[in-house]
Amino acid sequence: MIKKVLILSLLLVLGIIFVRVPNAKAQELKEKVPWKTHIEVSYVTTSGNTKTETLSGKLEVKKEGEKNRYIVRSNTLYARNNNEETASKGALEGRWERTLTERLFGFLTAKYISDKFSGYKYRVAAGPGMGYDIVRTEKHFLKGIASALYYHDRYSEGFDKTDDYAAGNAGINYEWQILENLKFKENADYLFSFDDTDKYFINSETALEVKINTYLSLGLSYIIAYQNQLPAAGTEHIDRTFLTSLIIDF
Repeated sequence: MIKKVLILSLLLVLGIIFVRVPNAKAQELKEKVPWKTHIEVSYVTTSGNTKTETLSGKLEVKKEGEKNRYIVRSNTLYARNNNEETASKGALEGRWERTLTERLFGFLTAKYISDKFSGYKYRVAAGPGMGYDIVRTEKHFLKGIASALYYHDRYSEGFDKTDDYAAGNAGINYEWQILENLKFKENADYLFSFDDTDKYFINSETALEVKINTYLSLGLSYIIAYQNQLPAAGTEHIDRTFLTSLIIDF
């Protein structure tokens, strides 16, 4: 039942993003603000003594109006080593943000995460949150967010092995426009269970983007995913990923 409620919450957020809301604010939702799309693609293959294949993709679609912001994010990572699957993970998130003041905003978010090699068949979460634009200048942008989420986790091992819990999430998003064609990014967040203090997650993504032209960029990113409580035998606390990507913005 909880799984169904959380999945419905995710569909609700996505529905808010793509469906016109028939109320007094409908005219506001028609703001003349374009949708923006950000795509990152990375593919590496080797052959000979060692055969490896890695495919990574990231997609972000957003519309940022004066009052309402709509964001859909997804990412995936797949890897094989000597014809043996070594990584298979993906995520989908929908978010609706509503500005409250010039810098303060509230939001409703829902997400679906799959990562069987970290011990999870899937994780589904939904809940509200608040955010604040701490720094907003021509070269620097720093945003802080905090949210309360309800999680339903299905583990990769064990018959009907699940965990349902309330969690807190705090994070930062930082961007530094070093040069006209060079940007530094850092996204980090800390997720912790209110029910079990040993269950927490720390995620960090550090990236550099070099712009080639209006639509194309090259990116380097280093991703760290840490889980303190191991959900299954054979899993590790830390996953590290280094990617070189082609980035498309339009």
